Amino acid sequence: MLDRLPDRVWRNPSLKWLDPCTKSGVFLYQVAQRLMDGLKSEIPDYKDRLEHIYRNMVYGIAISELTGLISRRTLYQCKDATLETHSIIKFDDQEGNIRFPEARCEWKGGRCIYCGAREKNARVAEGREAHIHPFLHMDLSEIFGEDNMQVNAIIGNPPYQMQDGGGTGKSAIPLYNRFVDKAKALEPELLTFVIPARWYAGGKGLDDFRRRMLSDSQIALLADFPQSRDVFPDVDIAGGVCSFVRDKYHQGNCLVMPNGETKGATRRRLDAHEVFVRDSKDVAILEKVQRISKKHGWKSMSSVVRPRNFYGLQAHQLPSSVTDEPNSIQNILLVTKEGDKYIPRDAITKNAATIDHWKVIVSKTNPQGGKADKQGLRHVLSKPRVIPTGSAITETYLVVDLFSQHEPAGRLLDYVKSKFFRFLVSLKTPTHNVSRPCFEFAPLLPMDQNWTDEILCDLFELDSTEIEHIESKIKPIS
Repeated sequence: MLDRLPDRVWRNPSLKWLDPCTKSGVFLYQVAQRLMDGLKSEIPDYKDRLEHIYRNMVYGIAISELTGLISRRTLYQCKDATLETHSIIKFDDQEGNIRFPEARCEWKGGRCIYCGAREKNARVAEGREAHIHPFLHMDLSEIFGEDNMQVNAIIGNPPYQMQDGGGTGKSAIPLYNRFVDKAKALEPELLTFVIPARWYAGGKGLDDFRRRMLSDSQIALLADFPQSRDVFPDVDIAGGVCSFVRDKYHQGNCLVMPNGETKGATRRRLDAHEVFVRDSKDVAILEKVQRISKKHGWKSMSSVVRPRNFYGLQAHQLPSSVTDEPNSIQNILLVTKEGDKYIPRDAITKNAATIDHWKVIVSKTNPQGGKADKQGLRHVLSKPRVIPTGSAITETYLVVDLFSQHEPAGRLLDYVKSKFFRFLVSLKTPTHNVSRPCFEFAPLLPMDQNWTDEILCDLFELDSTEIEHIESKIKPIS
């Protein structure tokens, strides 16, 4: 990340650097080392240069008391910055320029206006909220005691999500977007963070953030890593991660670096599409599909995919009338995550008029948590099937479309199973969750014929290289 910053920053002794979420202090240490080398001509004396950099240029805000101690040990070689015999330089305060002040949430409508925490779950022992991040809740002048403090360069790896009782794992509240927004608001000359890439397609409260990021002409560089283990070997993050460089003096196209490498890098408009399509080869295929779909007047599949929980049946709160066997002629098929069951017809009150339609359904979560396998292949969609008339589903499944006859339903199923279709869905499905907007790039074709990958690729004028590209990303599905 530091290597991707412009060289000018390492020769400027007036810049203030901030890691607003320091954990180990590695960013601050690496910044200090590079400044020690870059400022040799500006400040020739080693001790004067060391003093100036560590006292006036490098700042950090810890995410916990422990990470504050670790970061001070990394940067100052001592967790107590007042110890002249141990610390790199002597400060009057034990924290030096790495602070962890006590901050408080401000509640409105049961949530904190700064971090989004739920008021009912936020308070913990010893009078301090566990989730508090001072950078989000306080002004820099309050944290560092400097009036009108202005930082010029911000770098870090912010917390990705908050597990405050409102969800865990993949359903927790995203937090990294708030760090990015707060950092932008400080108007630094340079900003670089590493964050999850799931914002590319929005969702989970990230739609507005996605629009702001894609329309930001100051984002000069985006290093994209579809496989998070390429960056964090011990962490598997659905959708991968990215790092970006926002340069105050940049205007125009962004340099997109696949897997963080210059090979294959292209300069692109980030807002060319509603979501960010991470691969330039994907963009070329998508634009062909959109051009030909527009020519024929074909709408998007998202216009027919039904919303989640179409029949109002929560998977974990099924009525007691649900059985494993069709004990009554009034019972209809109910597809659940535990398998096929049966439910009285009159127990369905939501969208009951569609019970007697043929339905093409898929699971609302995709296989392997949305992650690719070791060969980089994904299924994208899970458990596609046609279910007959006299049937319903729980919230675990989505209705892709429904028909009065079986034949068009079978043709749609073949279309959904095609690599072509699932490739287009994958462009808006960076994580494990599948919802109606994920189908936006797939055209709604007439179901008056059978659709195979061969027919589809020919229809949309894909060349052999583009077909191979799809093959390299999408697994076969039976």
